[in-house]
Amino acid sequence: MIDFIFPLVGRFHPILVHLPIGFLVFGVILIFWAGKKYSIYSPIIQLAFLLGGISAGFASISGFLQYQGEGYGWDSVKFHLILGILTTLLSFGLWYHLKKSVAYPAYLKIKAATLLVILTLTGHLGGNITHGDDYFTEVLPPELQVFLGGETSKNEPLELPEDNWEEVEFYAGAIQPILDQNCKSCHNPKKLKGELDLSTFKGIQKGGEDGAILESGNPEKSSLFTRLVLPEDDEDHMPPKDKRQPRKEEIELIKAWIASGPSENAKLGEAAINASLVTPFFKKNEIPFYPVIEVAKLPQDSISKLREKGFFAEQIKKDSPLLKVSCINFPTFSDSDWQMLQSAKDQIVYLDLTGTAISDVVLEEIASLPNLTVLKLNQTGINGSSLGKLVENKNLKLLYINNTQVTVDKLSVLDGHPSLEKVFAFDSPAADSEKSSLLSFYLETGNLNLPPLPTDTIVY
Repeated sequence: MIDFIFPLVGRFHPILVHLPIGFLVFGVILIFWAGKKYSIYSPIIQLAFLLGGISAGFASISGFLQYQGEGYGWDSVKFHLILGILTTLLSFGLWYHLKKSVAYPAYLKIKAATLLVILTLTGHLGGNITHGDDYFTEVLPPELQVFLGGETSKNEPLELPEDNWEEVEFYAGAIQPILDQNCKSCHNPKKLKGELDLSTFKGIQKGGEDGAILESGNPEKSSLFTRLVLPEDDEDHMPPKDKRQPRKEEIELIKAWIASGPSENAKLGEAAINASLVTPFFKKNEIPFYPVIEVAKLPQDSISKLREKGFFAEQIKKDSPLLKVSCINFPTFSDSDWQMLQSAKDQIVYLDLTGTAISDVVLEEIASLPNLTVLKLNQTGINGSSLGKLVENKNLKLLYINNTQVTVDKLSVLDGHPSLEKVFAFDSPAADSEKSSLLSFYLETGNLNLPPLPTDTIVY
């Protein structure tokens, strides 16, 4: 009935460790700050080290109980525990030394500094146990991590090649990455929760304190699978509900691996599994919308000047040199104002000239924008006589000519454009043409008619 007491005390370790840190650091600070007033502050310093020693002792005991109950490996906690006990003894020793001294003790600052160093090392090792050895280094650039002797490998989500996925090893290429991301943090050689190591095939085969976790060919009798599908509020559900939960597709893949006879070297194609099980894990090659190029970043003061002139100008995303420029607040912009944009011609990928006073003449200037991807000429006076110039914009994907006088014949000069995907031509002559289907790009006319529904005639 009282078996829970020791594990409960162990769970208080993360709270108790902060008490000695506060007391002892306070005592060390007073030693260095007191100076000639040491005699005045001596009682406070003694009390700080006494309370620090007592709380360090309780922290050491609770830490040992946590080690016993939480499945941590001895190699991962031994130095932390030894230094914790040493911190306790030094705290009591320094308190006793100060209590017996009638004057300022010799080498007091050196002794206090030594205690502080040991306290720091103890705390650092404890942080490594809780958060991992790479807690501080994992945010550093990969090159710096390697320089400091760390590893840059991370538990990445499972990805499988769409081609030749059958040749991927079922365990090493699919199952272990799932376990690494969802289970390894609690079940590894350094933290054997439940005496179970899920970081290697041998560890999985060995099982944990409750015995084997695999029964070949029978997922429903294998706790590696059955614990994953228990309700999250069930005490036997794994991972714990406050941890990251595997996706249902990942659980199904684990189930299929067990059902196929959990082999270490068998390949996915040999397991005779349905291809639909691996489809969610295929690598998706995303093609960036805007060009991937190296171009100088426009100085912030240059962007500010564009805004002062009336343009809306911003980066397409943080730290990108590419710009989105709009004349939404600059309706008087005309052909003669083009020079205002010359400083940003290499950075502009999105240009909105909707509602401005431009004519077809400006299209010759627009053609000089090497990275332009989106161009909006809505509600302007252009008629399309110079649209052919846009063939020079090799990255142009979307063109908007809504509410203009452009005809499909003028638009046809862009037929075969190397990158143009879609032209929006609402409320323009081009929208009324039957030739749009012959163009290499898609012409969005906006003339959409929804079929009548029976409910449309109901009178309420």
